[in-house]
Amino acid sequence: MIALAIFLLEGRGSVNDNDLDALGQSFLGVLPRPVRCELAESVRIVELPAGKLLYEPQLSIIVAGTLRAFVADGIGRHLTVSYLRRPDSIGISAAAGREFPVAFQSVTASTILRFPQARFNEILRAHPEVGWAAAKELAHFLDDVLAEITRVAFQPIRARVAHHLLTLSDAEKCEPHAIHQAELAAAVGSVREVVGRTLGALRDAGLVEVSQLGITAVNEEGLRRVAGRGARPLDRPM
Repeated sequence: MIALAIFLLEGRGSVNDNDLDALGQSFLGVLPRPVRCELAESVRIVELPAGKLLYEPQLSIIVAGTLRAFVADGIGRHLTVSYLRRPDSIGISAAAGREFPVAFQSVTASTILRFPQARFNEILRAHPEVGWAAAKELAHFLDDVLAEITRVAFQPIRARVAHHLLTLSDAEKCEPHAIHQAELAAAVGSVREVVGRTLGALRDAGLVEVSQLGITAVNEEGLRRVAGRGARPLDRPM
């Protein structure tokens, strides 16, 4: 049995047991344990401060924190299409040689394990089962994208704000951070004035509190009803 020793990465920090566990929980968990441990020697540990933007990232596994995937209109408006947490991956489409028109941003301070493209290509050639696991990972991500398209097309702004506020609140419980109106506007793809009016209505209904410190969900069950869903935020089959 290979010991879960700490692999020293010259000038780039070290991979510890927690990182190796995240690797095993990810789509790369289909690899034999010895291969995963050997793969860990090539990763780069990247610490992301909250708000860090990532465009065309290399394949990476999230170890801690929450990231959002978003599309932009080129003039400052964003629409969040998915929230990602351990052990989700980012950059998987780029690793497969495909362009995917999304960027990523760390919602909270986050840690990711970044893999060299050449090493991932070697893994794919030696272990074809990784390709199928990667396809399933990408399918989960596309499920999130299609769900957001459905919300934008068919749900009122009130339901969309409730959905994103629930998800951001769930992230806040794990990694404390303030939720602000601008963050919600970037999530739902609207402008701050519209989101502000919507938050006022949710506040008057006793579902949220709004202050200079941020926005707090005080009635999550009520917000779930407004959002039109019963599942807890970020719940997704592994």
